[in-house]
Amino acid sequence: MHADHSDGDDHYSDEEYDFGPSKTSKKKAMQALQDLGKELAQLRQEQLDELPISDRLKDALIDYQKFPSHEAKRRQLQYIGKLMRDVDEEELQPYLDKFREGSTTQTALHHSAERWREQLLSGGNEALTEFVDEHPGGDVQHLRHLIRNTQKDIEQNKNRGAAKKLYRYIRDMLEENA
Repeated sequence: MHADHSDGDDHYSDEEYDFGPSKTSKKKAMQALQDLGKELAQLRQEQLDELPISDRLKDALIDYQKFPSHEAKRRQLQYIGKLMRDVDEEELQPYLDKFREGSTTQTALHHSAERWREQLLSGGNEALTEFVDEHPGGDVQHLRHLIRNTQKDIEQNKNRGAAKKLYRYIRDMLEENA
């Protein structure tokens, strides 16, 4: 026999009880914080200093970079995720966007300087004239000297740093004219 509950208390509506977020949604939110923490852990010290974060979180991010072990890094990421609960993600977003944009810009500059170095080494006076026309303001004689030294190093199969000096000079010229 079934007991008859006619007072209506056996029908509960969801509005009467707030169960809060589900366990799955809590895990997803925590994972998102850990992912953001991992991205922050890739930043350099100067970039971390710019962020509006606590000293504890900054120290935890720096410690993460020092850990060699995968397991230690995993545990540290969990700790970082816990500390990230107190961080306003929207406040961090402009900083992260700036760092990402800067990284993309630096990568593009690096690739452009590498291409110009190869062109200047293999293209002769035509490539030099084209570079100087596109990027005025540099010392053409110094650039010729760097190209000659780099070519000499390549011919003699030596590495005296001429290629690096040429690259740096080209990169500086590209930055000035950007």
